[in-house]
Amino acid sequence: MESSSSLVPDKPESNRKNWLWLRWLKYLLIGVFCNGTLWAFSLYYLKKTPPTYTSELLIHVAGSGPGVSVNLPSIGQANTYSNTAFGSHSDPRENYKLMTTSSTVLTAAAKALKIPESELDKPNINLINNTTLLEVQTKGDTPELARQKAWSIYNSLYDRLEVLREEEQTERDKSVQKALADAQVKLTSAQKKISQYKARSGLNSADQVKQLIDNLGRLQMQYIETAADYRQVSDRLKQQSRTLSLQPQQAADALVLATDREFQKILEQYAKANSTILELRANRGKNYPDVVKARREKQSALQALIQRGQILLKKPVAKSTLELLILDNSNGSGEKRANLFVQLVNLRAEQVGLTGRMTNLTKQMKDLNAELAILTQKEAVLDTLDRDLQIAQAVFASTLTKLDLSKGDRFASFPMMQIIEEPTLPNEPSAPKPKLVMAGTVVGCLLITTGLTILWWREPLVKISRKVIQKIIE
Repeated sequence: MESSSSLVPDKPESNRKNWLWLRWLKYLLIGVFCNGTLWAFSLYYLKKTPPTYTSELLIHVAGSGPGVSVNLPSIGQANTYSNTAFGSHSDPRENYKLMTTSSTVLTAAAKALKIPESELDKPNINLINNTTLLEVQTKGDTPELARQKAWSIYNSLYDRLEVLREEEQTERDKSVQKALADAQVKLTSAQKKISQYKARSGLNSADQVKQLIDNLGRLQMQYIETAADYRQVSDRLKQQSRTLSLQPQQAADALVLATDREFQKILEQYAKANSTILELRANRGKNYPDVVKARREKQSALQALIQRGQILLKKPVAKSTLELLILDNSNGSGEKRANLFVQLVNLRAEQVGLTGRMTNLTKQMKDLNAELAILTQKEAVLDTLDRDLQIAQAVFASTLTKLDLSKGDRFASFPMMQIIEEPTLPNEPSAPKPKLVMAGTVVGCLLITTGLTILWWREPLVKISRKVIQKIIE
């Protein structure tokens, strides 16, 4: 081997020079061959490799829209929430990246370009950090072809997203439509139940109970006012009765007698006979014929008064009572006394009227309380049915509103895409790059030369290392 022969210490000088020359020539030939091969391969690659152009497309993936809240007065509320797609742990751009390189999108893109799918290479997708941007790179043999591929892939991805959104919307509509149908059935049932109950119970609304309570409250106020008037009239009646020493009925009887002409005519005869007796008694005895005659006339008039009074009053009248009821108008005091009798009778009539009114009010309140107790029980049932109806209305209206609102939220699962930068038309090929190939070739030549140089200097290095080892051993 070469390494063992080079270590022989006693070699002739001429042979050593020849050996060094051959060794140098060998390394030179190896270096020229390796470097030449590398340069030949690089030049061949630059000459034979067709140019490839890269078109770049920049897409913005938008977040979801804001939520929508709809208030339905007296019914309920419907809300739709669309949180931003970038707020979750998953990035929608990753989904779009996978979809862009899927066979479905690539097949559609190749079909749109009217080229075989094998000629449509998978695009290079880059996600730009801390942004919502998606970079798509497509390659083609010409600049126009590269741009057409970018447009075709974008349009295919857009169409695919539209299909997925429509399918998702259809499935959602089916679910909401089923819920809406169930809500409508419940609403119809609740409306039917409350209508039947109103027709059966006669209670149309809670306003009837409120109106009944208001009427009962007014009756109670009227009763309180009537009771106060009754106490006031009763007190006046007692006072007037004590003043006249008469009961109200007696005063009424006296007024009846005072208004009868026949009774008053007999009363005049009685008074005249009584006056005659008083005049005759002053000069004659009680058995004197004139006195006896006058006394008979008085007794006859009294009997006539009693009989006439009984006819007028329709009840037996005693003499003492008759004397109490006779109004004497001889000196003008009878008219005043008659006015007091009228007041007494009016007070009694007013008292009786107030008593009847209180009785009537008591009966009305009793009837209203009984009706209120019945309506209160019916109202409890009506409130339950009405609450069920309101719940059914709220559910139906909310479901219907959600159905309408969901149609506008098409980008919940697949956010909207916007082109930030249209596909570029490259001016220079992206591959091959002559400068990069040349630089790589130069670096390769330097590495080959460096390696051969190290191999060239391995003998002196071995000698030096052996000497160092011997000195260490010694």
